[in-house]
Amino acid sequence: MSKHRSLSYQFWAATALILSCSVVLSAILISTYYRELQATRLNEKRLERFQLVMRAVNRLSAERGPVNSVLGEEHSTDSPSRKRLITFQANTDAALDQLAPIAGFSRQLAETRRSLAEARQLIDALDRQPLRARRPQDFHKVVLAMFGVVDTAQTLVDAAISDFDPAGSDHMIGTALVARMLSDIREQVGRMGSNFVASIAARTPIGPEHRSAHDIAYGRVLGFWQLVEQQTGTNIDPQIAAMRRAVVEDFFGKGMAIYRELLATGQDGNYAFDTITFTNQIVPTFASLERLRDMYLDSAMTQVKANGEHARRLLIIISAITLIALLLELVLVIASQTLLFRPLLSARDAVMALAAGKTGGSFATGGTRGEIGSLFKALDRLRGKLIERDALDREKLKLTARLRQLAETDGLTGILNRGALEQRARSMLAARAEQQPLPLILLDIDHFKRINDNYGHIAGDEVLKETARRLQAALRPADVIARFGGEEFAILLSDPTARPDQIAERLRAFLAAPFTLDTGATLNVTASFGVAALAPAGGSWPDLVEAADQALYEAKAAGRNRVVARTAA
Repeated sequence: MSKHRSLSYQFWAATALILSCSVVLSAILISTYYRELQATRLNEKRLERFQLVMRAVNRLSAERGPVNSVLGEEHSTDSPSRKRLITFQANTDAALDQLAPIAGFSRQLAETRRSLAEARQLIDALDRQPLRARRPQDFHKVVLAMFGVVDTAQTLVDAAISDFDPAGSDHMIGTALVARMLSDIREQVGRMGSNFVASIAARTPIGPEHRSAHDIAYGRVLGFWQLVEQQTGTNIDPQIAAMRRAVVEDFFGKGMAIYRELLATGQDGNYAFDTITFTNQIVPTFASLERLRDMYLDSAMTQVKANGEHARRLLIIISAITLIALLLELVLVIASQTLLFRPLLSARDAVMALAAGKTGGSFATGGTRGEIGSLFKALDRLRGKLIERDALDREKLKLTARLRQLAETDGLTGILNRGALEQRARSMLAARAEQQPLPLILLDIDHFKRINDNYGHIAGDEVLKETARRLQAALRPADVIARFGGEEFAILLSDPTARPDQIAERLRAFLAAPFTLDTGATLNVTASFGVAALAPAGGSWPDLVEAADQALYEAKAAGRNRVVARTAA
């Protein structure tokens, strides 16, 4: 009875432990999905803020269009251009007002408002002057002031992007950067036109500085657009793909045709249109850029909301499943105590008798039923465990092979170590034909101690790993590459007809490309090479290593970052 009570106590203790673990695991699982739901909601909020910022920046950029028209005509308080400018200014102010409640944007918003107010004062002052009295340099001053407003507003964009969590919002940051590039393209193409407004209004030839500004802005546009196409090219949304084509057709086609005509007619100041006509023609070609940016952000917002809804559904499902699982565990505990545990106590004596060699008759007797009967029958099927033992032996063989691989591999770089290299070398020497040479390249990273001293041993490890990667990428799969020691590497060429000195020179140039560390720092790393080959007549592995090592020593003595070749005796 005491034994039975002890086992019963252990049973309930184990049961309590299992239930406690289930509760803890359930809490962890539910909290994980809850945090995921909160993260998606936070991403949605951050993306909404970013959209507001981009809308405000776009309003600031678009305000230059009606400004160009107003400054190209005589002052009038009720002209269509003036009314249009008032509407654009109101839209800009409304977009900036939407940013006011956002915490963390107050300083950047205040700087943007101040810059905008100063630019508008310059615009109003120039507009009050008669059209003939407006000098090109005054136009240019206004244009630069409006450019400065958008440049100042970039601090708002920076703040909105930095609001994303880099640890869990890589995709969101990427989306924001693409949207920013599209906004920058829109800004640059606008600046291309604004640079010409003063010349159009004054009917003077386009100066070389404005042509140069146009070329620089267009170069930036092409660079940004190439990046945008790379980032959005994999987007399967057909509307976004169609809008990309519209940008190519509208701006790069129609818009650039207008600019080319402007540059051609602007050589002598005989323009085919005034500032209002020019603005009305060129601004619509920018619309597809704005729509592409908005569609891309809307697509990202749709995905974020879908992720949030998915996380919410998973949280509900997981919570329900967890509750049901806990209830089932309680039911199973009660049932196992009644239907399984007590009968197992009776079977315990039979197992102890079997362990003592008291087998008696067959265990699968007619007096046992259900689970206990199956238990007794299982004793007669122990031979099946031999099959599992064979499977275990096979796993041991696999483990042995894996351990052998680990023993031959350098733990840092993942390539062969020196011991494995020497084994391969002996095999290659034994297998080579009598008249075939065996080429060996030894290389040593120059001034490696300086790298460890100046950047730390972690940086040194990065250089070693990158060196191994570059060597593997530059050589044939059959070539044998090994870390020979410290910062020294060895290469056995599989092709006996290869020119090891030429290959070493190619590797030297390949390694000379700058190394970029995980910290972002860039290193210029060089290596010295010693090349040797066993003469077809004979020689041994130590002879080959000694010859290559001597060549390496000569390369370092001659100033490093070079290749020296010798022939082993």
